[in-house]
Amino acid sequence: MAQYKHDRFFKFYIQSLYKSKGNTLKNIQIHNDEDLEIDLMFIGDLAKQGWQEQDLGLFDRLMQTHPTVIIEHYSGYLEGVDVDDCITRKNLYWKYQRRELIKAAKSAQNLTSSQQLLKPEVAQIDRNNPFTWVLTVNCGKQILQDCATQVHPDFEQGVYLLPNQLRIGIVIIEQLAETPVHLWLKMLGNRESARRAFRSIEQLSPPDRTGKNDIMAACLKYCVYFKDIATDGLTPEESEFMKTMEEIDIWYETQMNNAKLEGERLQKQEIALKMLGKNLPLETIAELTGLTIEQLQQLQASPSNGL
Repeated sequence: MAQYKHDRFFKFYIQSLYKSKGNTLKNIQIHNDEDLEIDLMFIGDLAKQGWQEQDLGLFDRLMQTHPTVIIEHYSGYLEGVDVDDCITRKNLYWKYQRRELIKAAKSAQNLTSSQQLLKPEVAQIDRNNPFTWVLTVNCGKQILQDCATQVHPDFEQGVYLLPNQLRIGIVIIEQLAETPVHLWLKMLGNRESARRAFRSIEQLSPPDRTGKNDIMAACLKYCVYFKDIATDGLTPEESEFMKTMEEIDIWYETQMNNAKLEGERLQKQEIALKMLGKNLPLETIAELTGLTIEQLQQLQASPSNGL
């Protein structure tokens, strides 16, 4: 449940921060697998006025490293499987997109599917291959070693680069110093650093905070770390929104708990059926599975149990 809330905040936060600097897309479905999704993708537009109006420090520099940036966020410790998943999602996405771009380029030149584009044209297409930034609260040294990371040459400690062909970097938010340059990234850190960053942002005055009142409201609405912070500065509409979101959270948590309980019940029934098939005493099965004798008798008598 907590991860669901963190994900929701992360997506809304990034979209709010960068709406004046480019186009942010969320929940991008991978065509090769319906179960895979890219959380966020940012297509920057350096001609937009937003870059001049608000400097977000290191965050801006990360988002300017490539025309198309995938952003993945982990609210706890990053694990090796998480890095593998990020690489897989990006590669599957790009495999499909590259094929479509090549097909479109051939169509524009009236080439058949068997005819090849010129190498410079292919190279131009490959420049669209996204770069992935993995933003994580923390990460163990072993993961960095296993991924053959190095400190990014263009950034400070806390920003790491995987081998070039992977086109992926890792930002460990807790390793970043608490300075104005890192302020907006620190909002995606742990509870303590996020709350300190929030207070620092709250104290900013124009032009450093130009157009960012909506960000403050978004933090209060969505971030689980700020639920106990006074909301006197919010409008009645924003306060009502927070109440609605709280009701949605309660409903979602109830549904998830019910689903978990139902899954546990079905698992217990499956184990009990196997035990019943071996003619074990009902008392023994009840003790091992937690089901009552009455439940076991009903399960035994059901025509669909296959016994």
